[in-house]
Amino acid sequence: MIDIFKLYNDFQSYVNTFQGGWFRPQSDFQNACNNISNELWEVMTRGSEKSQEYRDNLVEFLKHMNIITKPEKGNYATAALPKDYGRFASMKYLRSNDKYLADQSIDGGKCFNGEDFVESEKATQEYYENLEEVGIDNIDNQRWPAMLRHETKAPTEEEPKCTQIDKGIRVAPRKISTVVLDYYVRPTDAVFGYTITPGNVETGAGDQIVYDASKSTQLQWPTTMVNEFLIRLGERYGVFTRDQFVAQFSTQQKMTA
Repeated sequence: MIDIFKLYNDFQSYVNTFQGGWFRPQSDFQNACNNISNELWEVMTRGSEKSQEYRDNLVEFLKHMNIITKPEKGNYATAALPKDYGRFASMKYLRSNDKYLADQSIDGGKCFNGEDFVESEKATQEYYENLEEVGIDNIDNQRWPAMLRHETKAPTEEEPKCTQIDKGIRVAPRKISTVVLDYYVRPTDAVFGYTITPGNVETGAGDQIVYDASKSTQLQWPTTMVNEFLIRLGERYGVFTRDQFVAQFSTQQKMTA
């Protein structure tokens, strides 16, 4: 992950400012980092399906969950969304000997169903030898009703479909009782923890920032994203100080990065 203090030092060098200068560590720098983190998350989760680079950068935000579905009064079942759900990545189901099973590598095969966890079948040699993984296509809500009654594209066990609703995901056909959801969680806000050494009113010495790692939270992004953060921080710094040169330089760096 990106160390918030190292990024702060790199940022000072990048914009040629001094410690505690125009950009205050928490009020400005920390808030800017968290805003940038959320911006990047929005952009990359939207484009992750088409970009391996985006998927690599989002590894820290990708989670997996076994979910037991609830059959509805229709030709579909509903999978509840985890509380930390941020954005859909993919969905699949596992089947062995005509039984829908949980992924044993996720929470030991436990399934999430609303607030409860339910034990799945124990893994056996037969389980692994006959295990099938089938991807579930995500369909937009507008096409969902027509797809359900389509003569050739209606959902089957071999070609299952899903669509997101307000508080869950509909899965068809309804007999699929357990699914595996891959989803992105939102970034945790970074925290720049520090103390300030007492200043000497006679000499002007002191008033230096002393970083406190125990009270800090790092950015969850990989270190390969440092330059992207510096460029975007530079843009904000240029706007903040009305330094058009810094803002233009950062924008040019982004275009050539």
